[in-house]
Amino acid sequence: MVELFYLSGDLTGWAALFVTVVARLSFIIFFMPGIGEQVIPMRVRLAVLFAISTLLASHGIVTAPAFTPLSGFFQVLAGEVAIGFFFGVSLRLMIWMLSIAGTVIAQAIGLSQILGVAADTEAQAMTANMLSMAGAAVLLSANFHIVVVAAMVRIYTEVPLGALASVNREMLVGGFFDAFNFALLLAWPFVAINLLYNLCLGFINKALPQLMVAFVGAPFMVGAGAALFALTISGLLFVWKERIFQLVGWL
Repeated sequence: MVELFYLSGDLTGWAALFVTVVARLSFIIFFMPGIGEQVIPMRVRLAVLFAISTLLASHGIVTAPAFTPLSGFFQVLAGEVAIGFFFGVSLRLMIWMLSIAGTVIAQAIGLSQILGVAADTEAQAMTANMLSMAGAAVLLSANFHIVVVAAMVRIYTEVPLGALASVNREMLVGGFFDAFNFALLLAWPFVAINLLYNLCLGFINKALPQLMVAFVGAPFMVGAGAALFALTISGLLFVWKERIFQLVGWL
C-alpha cells in the first residue's frame, strides 16, 4: 500500500502508482517509431499513453514500493523519468539512423536542397523524410508496437520502479555509435557512386576543357541517383528492419 501525504488507501496508492508508470512510459510512447511521430495528433499519443499506463497500474503488473515521505515519491518519480528517457531514446535511434542515411544519400545524389514535410522536429531532406516515414510504416505493419508494449511489461521485472542503477547506460552509448555506423553503411553505395561520378567527370573535363560537363553531369547524377534510390529503397528497408532489433538491446 502506498502512503502519500499521510493518507492511505487503495485510491491513493493506485494514483501514485499510475503517476510513476506514466513518468516511465511517456518518453517511450512519444519516442516510439510510428506512434510517436509528429504527424500523429497529440491527443492520440496521450490516449495511448494513458491507456497502457492504466492497464499496467490496474492489473498488478507493476508493484509500487511504499512512499512514506513525500521526498521519496519524487525521488522515485525522477528516476522513472530518467529510465523512460533512456528506453525511449534507444527506440528513437531506429528512425534517426534512417534520417541520417537519407541525409547522406541526398547529399550524394544532389537532392539535399529539396526538403520534405517535417516528419520529426524540423524539415528534412526529401530522401530522409521518405525513409523515416517508410520505416515507421514498415514497423507498424509488422506489429512493432505490440512488441514494444510486451517489452515494457517485461522490463518492469528487470528494472523495477526507481531502480535507475539497473539501467545499462553503456548500451545506450554503444547504440548511438552502432546506429551512426549502420546509417553510413546504408548510404555507402550512393556515396561510392557519387565518388565514381566525380572521378569520371574530372577525367572528361580534363580531356575536353571546352565542354561544360557540369551542365550535363549534374542532371544526370540527380536522375540516376533518384532512379537508384527508387530501386533500392525496399532492399534498404529490409536490411534495416533485420538489424534494428540487434541495436535496441531491451526488445
